[in-house]
Amino acid sequence: MSASNVLESNKAVTHRFTEEFKNRHNFEVIEELFSPKAILHLPAEGLPEGPEGQKAIGRVIFDAFPDVHVTLDCVIAEGNFVAERHTARATHKGEFMGIPATGKSIYWTENHVYRIENGRISELWSEWSYQKLMDQIAPQSKAAAK
Repeated sequence: MSASNVLESNKAVTHRFTEEFKNRHNFEVIEELFSPKAILHLPAEGLPEGPEGQKAIGRVIFDAFPDVHVTLDCVIAEGNFVAERHTARATHKGEFMGIPATGKSIYWTENHVYRIENGRISELWSEWSYQKLMDQIAPQSKAAAK
């Protein structure tokens, strides 16, 4: 496979993850797209390792924001790595981090770097604008920080 084809194939894996898992909440696709020993560097503590950790964080997000929709803003691929920036938009319809549903329409951004091996995600680094999200559902958190 040419280098160009490998890059396109790697980007297709991450695009499928976004579309099928993040936007359609298809948990079964995680087993297909993630290596069983995938290493996750997620902004949450106490999650299981590997694919189960990704499912666990998905459940937290989807329970609180069941209509979440993620759009791809930028993608860069180099070697076995794919970097993406996303914007997520959702309605706060369930409890999140102890904050009851507010019904507010909100958004946040996400940055992800994936390492792809043998057509599967073997490592994932994620960062997202958690404070931006919290400021939208609990504005008093901004005042308390001052």
